[in-house]
Amino acid sequence: MNDRYLGRAAFWYISALTFFNAVILFILYVFADVPAMMKQPWWLKLFGIGGALFIAELLVFVLWNCVLTVGWWKSFWAFILTFLIAFTAEALGVNFGLVFGHYYYSDLLGYKIFGVPVVVALAWEPILYASFYVTEILVPSEVNKNAPLAKRLMPYLGMSVVGALATTAWDLMIDPVAVSQGWWTWVDGGPYATFIRGGVPISNFMGWMGVALVCQFVCVLIKDSGPNKPKYGLYLSIYGPLMCYCLLLLCGLGSAVIILRRLDIALIGLMSMGTITLVALTRVNLIQRRVEPFPGEAYIKTEPGIERYLPQRFQKC
Repeated sequence: MNDRYLGRAAFWYISALTFFNAVILFILYVFADVPAMMKQPWWLKLFGIGGALFIAELLVFVLWNCVLTVGWWKSFWAFILTFLIAFTAEALGVNFGLVFGHYYYSDLLGYKIFGVPVVVALAWEPILYASFYVTEILVPSEVNKNAPLAKRLMPYLGMSVVGALATTAWDLMIDPVAVSQGWWTWVDGGPYATFIRGGVPISNFMGWMGVALVCQFVCVLIKDSGPNKPKYGLYLSIYGPLMCYCLLLLCGLGSAVIILRRLDIALIGLMSMGTITLVALTRVNLIQRRVEPFPGEAYIKTEPGIERYLPQRFQKC
């Protein structure tokens, strides 16, 4: 670990953002009739502006934490490539019904390119980033970064699948909320959440899995490429990204309960994202006690030609 306090400021930033949003959600739940308010044009506009600001605030953390971890150059390429992948998938869906299914966006989400609101493509970044590092907590990389790429592909693919599941779990809550508010419309509906404007097709979640898997795979390749090794630290690699994931879970649950008034959708999110978060927190406890490997420290030299992880109590410096 290069610096035990590296990333602490970014962690306190995302923690403050989490606390602020928790207070706002509590106030709305207790004192406001949000479903009735959402029928007012002025509230819908205000809510849209608030959503865009929320994405911008999350992006501040993502870029801040990412630059500290892998530097400006890798952060740039990871951001650009994942944005282009997500935007391309959205454009194919909107214009040709590919990837996710047949749907279209309303004008409530702001400026659009090829029918895709820019804010939607940007909204992929925080959940992809948080899921990427949650995956490193859940599935410590047992990959020798110096091994040939062919030997690293299967471990990378396995980690990408876990990251894709962690990413898609968020959409199980967000998509019904968005459909209910008319942010986008599914042309033919679907079997998921059928009580909301015809429901959401299963192809949407399959598309999320596919797009997220590709993005996660690209990110792990970028992170492990080049001569510069990523920096690690409890705040940088664990506390910050996990808090970001918890914030997204909180907002998903809040949206399902406050806007939809559907405890079943909140329960689905709790059983998916909540389970992932709970397991990650359990792993964090084991990492802090040095029972399990710290991300990026899975390998130590035990003898020439052999690399493996040993808990700290067995290591001799």
